[in-house]
Amino acid sequence: MWDSLSFYYSSSGPAGAWTPFLAVLLNLLGVILALALTKGLPLLFKPTYDLRKLPSPPVGDLILGHAKSLLRPDYHRVILDWTRKYGSIFRLRILTQWTVVITDPWVAAQVLATVPRRTHNYSLVDEVLGGPGKVSMFGTLDEAHWRNVRKTTAPAFSMTNVRRYYGGVLSAAGELLTSLERHLDQNLDRDRHQLEAYGGGGCCWVVDVEAPLQRMMLRATLEGLFEVPDARDLPGFDLLAPRILSLMAEANRQITDPIRAAWFRSPLAPLMSKHVAECRRATREVVAFHTRTAARLLARPDPSPDNTLLWACLHRLRHPTTGRKLSPTQLHPEVGMYTTAGFDTTASTVGWCLYAASLHPQQQERVAAELRAAGVFGRGAVVPEQREEEREAQEARGRGRAAEPSEAAGGGKGRGTGGAVRLDPRVAPGPDELARLPLLNAFINETMRLYPSTAVSAERTSPDHPVRLGGLTLPPGVVLWPLVYGLHMSEDNWEQPEEFRLERWLDDPHCALARPTGDRVVSEQQPGQSRQRQGQAGRVPGPGPAAEEGPAPRRFMPFGEGPKNCVGQNFGITVVRATVALLLSRYRVALHPDMGVGPAAAAAAAEGEGKGSGISSSCNGGSGSLAARTAALTRVAVVTKLARLRLVLSRREGEGEGDEA
Repeated sequence: MWDSLSFYYSSSGPAGAWTPFLAVLLNLLGVILALALTKGLPLLFKPTYDLRKLPSPPVGDLILGHAKSLLRPDYHRVILDWTRKYGSIFRLRILTQWTVVITDPWVAAQVLATVPRRTHNYSLVDEVLGGPGKVSMFGTLDEAHWRNVRKTTAPAFSMTNVRRYYGGVLSAAGELLTSLERHLDQNLDRDRHQLEAYGGGGCCWVVDVEAPLQRMMLRATLEGLFEVPDARDLPGFDLLAPRILSLMAEANRQITDPIRAAWFRSPLAPLMSKHVAECRRATREVVAFHTRTAARLLARPDPSPDNTLLWACLHRLRHPTTGRKLSPTQLHPEVGMYTTAGFDTTASTVGWCLYAASLHPQQQERVAAELRAAGVFGRGAVVPEQREEEREAQEARGRGRAAEPSEAAGGGKGRGTGGAVRLDPRVAPGPDELARLPLLNAFINETMRLYPSTAVSAERTSPDHPVRLGGLTLPPGVVLWPLVYGLHMSEDNWEQPEEFRLERWLDDPHCALARPTGDRVVSEQQPGQSRQRQGQAGRVPGPGPAAEEGPAPRRFMPFGEGPKNCVGQNFGITVVRATVALLLSRYRVALHPDMGVGPAAAAAAAEGEGKGSGISSSCNGGSGSLAARTAALTRVAVVTKLARLRLVLSRREGEGEGDEA
């Protein structure tokens, strides 16, 4: 036998010098075939229950299934198109894994309330950000781990605590204003001649706002939630946001490309790919930062039992099995999860709000008028950072020492002159005041409906037994995907869903709740049949009349729904309200022509607000629909965001005149 093996693995074999290579190749092909049979044969004989009754888009690839369609950067729009063609419940296949896409609010609510197990995609994100085996409450498949962290940290996000964190938000917002004003000083002359079309009423300047927004949100998260004195002084702070965002983009590529995920984890990948090596280095830097933050939290004195701030909750967190206090290495995944979730989704949401404000200038002005009437971030809210130095100069003059001219003038720095500014918490609006502004909140809600940062989240895996959903029996191990973007944009759930309409929220206090299926315009089809939208009305396949007798589920889910909804949503919406109110109260915003959606698109959108023409209006002289142009600008990197956001800012009349200088 050994002689036969030697013959086929030596150059004396039938293929000469190629014999060993061919032998190894044939063995490898045999292993691949065996794995394929191991995975494929059970699919042929495993009961599918009602899965086969569901409609499915044409399969683009026999092996990959629908995976190729999900490799597009705007794949949420692809799935939305499928929703319109195949109904509120349909199926996809990625390799051998079946996925059921759900955009019916009743079925989605049932999944999110009764199917707790998340997919491995959540763990994948955690491991890309934190290293192999390092998972947080966000990505864990261990329900005991999730319950332990959720129960311990949920009290940290009461509105009482959010008011405490709000000081960190204001500090970070002051740095954002400083950055914008300094950018004005440095680039005004360069930008002015390019922006004559945007002129009229003051100077204009161009800003790429993604990086300043991300920095502000990261600082607000660290100084607010973790009560870090000044996050800017932490080693690695300046590079933390870009490192995390690059890793999130890589995680999303792996979610939609399982082959890439397997390659990324191989020991050869960093040796053969510069990109993988850079990702590994970024992961080490991110982990080091979060571990240092965890160590600082654990080094603080033991908090009192009534202290429910986030740092205190994490300080008293114990291992679910041993009951021991966590070490910094064990705690860093939770610190990293709250840091990433705290800044990435909020920065994305604020960016979408500024994008929507640019496309809908009439609505932007309505919100600005409300802010002005309420005195939000008005006179005295923005003051020079050097106010304390001025007081020292005044005290020096009182002691008989002549102050330097720069001291008497606050260092010659102030609004519009490149000086640092801050927000005075005694004058700035608080979280409760912002929550009472109807136009501001309607504007933010409508933006989050059209452009949810969590557009593709909320996946679940069916349990190890058949599950009954919406009148259908589905087999174990199927991915159940209540698609937030589909829920928000389905014509079954909303009238004219692609239009930006504040009146949805202003006229209906229960706008976030779904309507009974009898009130929705849908096609009369059974599961497995394509829908036709020629005005036919009826019921979609759903949980049945008995299930609809209870409270209506939500059709608006920017923070998820059910037990595993966003635990920090009170903090997140407060940060978004404060930032949007601050920027729209002080600046007019418009999209730069480089965005490909210029003044013509904004005018067309504004005209659509009055005529009901909606999002199908052509932009830039008929270069395509606004929806298509927005999709081209969109990037899904776990969080759905704009690939870039270049704005033209101009000061509102009278802004800055009342600021202390």
